[in-house]
Amino acid sequence: MITPILTIARNAFKESIRQPVFFIMLLLAAFIQLINTWIVGFTMGAKNVPGEVSGDNKMLLDVSMGGVFLLGIILAAFISTAAISREIENKTVLTVVSKPVGRTSIILGKFLGISGAMFVAIGIMIAFLLMGIRHGILSTAAQEPNLPVILMSVIAIFGSIALGAIGNYFYGWSFGQAASLLLLPMIWIGYIVTLFIHEDWTMMSPVENIKPQIMLACVCLAMALFVMTALATAISTRLGQVLTITICTAVFLVGLLSNYWFGRGIYENERVGQVSIAASPLDLDLYDFHKDYVWDLAAKRNRKTVEEFIESKLDPRGYVSLKELLALDDSELRDDDAYQEVMLRKPGARLIITLLGPPTVELKLGDSFYYGSSPSGVGLITPTFEPFDKSIVPEKDARAEPALVITAVNDNRLVIQQVGRETLSIARPPMAGDSIFLQPTVIHPAPLVVWSLVPNMQAFWLLDAVTQNQPIPGSHVILIFFYGLCQITVFLSLAVILFQGRDVG
Repeated sequence: MITPILTIARNAFKESIRQPVFFIMLLLAAFIQLINTWIVGFTMGAKNVPGEVSGDNKMLLDVSMGGVFLLGIILAAFISTAAISREIENKTVLTVVSKPVGRTSIILGKFLGISGAMFVAIGIMIAFLLMGIRHGILSTAAQEPNLPVILMSVIAIFGSIALGAIGNYFYGWSFGQAASLLLLPMIWIGYIVTLFIHEDWTMMSPVENIKPQIMLACVCLAMALFVMTALATAISTRLGQVLTITICTAVFLVGLLSNYWFGRGIYENERVGQVSIAASPLDLDLYDFHKDYVWDLAAKRNRKTVEEFIESKLDPRGYVSLKELLALDDSELRDDDAYQEVMLRKPGARLIITLLGPPTVELKLGDSFYYGSSPSGVGLITPTFEPFDKSIVPEKDARAEPALVITAVNDNRLVIQQVGRETLSIARPPMAGDSIFLQPTVIHPAPLVVWSLVPNMQAFWLLDAVTQNQPIPGSHVILIFFYGLCQITVFLSLAVILFQGRDVG
């Protein structure tokens, strides 16, 4: 079974990259990145914001990634219909179906071949995007262009065209195929070279120009395009090129709005406030239990020794986040009563919560206290428990069952306490920015099913994380790839079902 699939994949790959539209779309991607450096330089963004992109370059990244996304979807639809729908219409698929090759093998082989062509196209378009970011915005006419970036781009593009033409003339190579395959390594070599060359042609460290977060966002974007390729493969088993492009575009737009149309109806809860400060009555916090780690890491991040860092009178809390401390192994502190009090993990443990503004409803003694990082109530830290009887004074041993309730309220400040002779299992205490709720979140299954079936394009769109200087966790990238593989499996299964009943004779 594997040999026929690979043979079909190789032929589909060759057919895809030999199409004139393939190389034309690559040149169009280069042209879009070129004009982006001219036309998106008027957003008046702040230049001093930290991150891999700042100021007008944030808009440059936004428009460039959007261009790659749109061109990738159109290209996937074009080459998918050429590889499947057109072969069915021209009856050329009969030469494969008439042989002992299953239709499932045909679909898998076609998808692998089309995906291989898309891999080449996506790799080139992402390289153009990174070239554009390396060049940056030309916000004024007096600003000098980045000549090394321009030169490397021109050499890669026209070099691949020249070599493709020479190969076509002397050796009979397919021009589009040769030019595309040559452009992929040449543009990446050109980009790597620009990392070492400053705008004034002096040598520089490549570390200053490498954008790992942008690359991660581009990798997730590529996964979305492979999902759309699987969808285009499924649609092209029944429909022609125009309808395939139309449906793919429609699914793309619906996927972008999936969170708004379907996602917001899944979880029902009302946020009553937001945490500004969470403090323990013991005047301790997590930093007090990890002093050595905090001082060492803060000093290292300032490229100083611990003694030098202490002499500089800097606050180590500004260089080590609470999330980093929560990720540490705390097994040695589990018998420390003060630590368990700060972590809100023992009966009677209390924390003083200062809200970010007044609560939206009147908070009362005995109200349940739920919290989490999401304003919609997704993934609450507080596990579900039975509501507290408000006729009873909320104290440590008020009842056997555990609960986390409000025991004091004073304007924007309140006290929460573990009430019960048993302990409510809590992963972490409230942190600044957490949303506060008075009840557990209700999940509605109907919109959840619809939201799960529609490809959520926002899941692959990590632009906001890059522009807001929020690190992209590796675990999140893994989840995105798993989600993408599930979507690809669904669409390929649909393609097999549709193709099984298709009359190709």
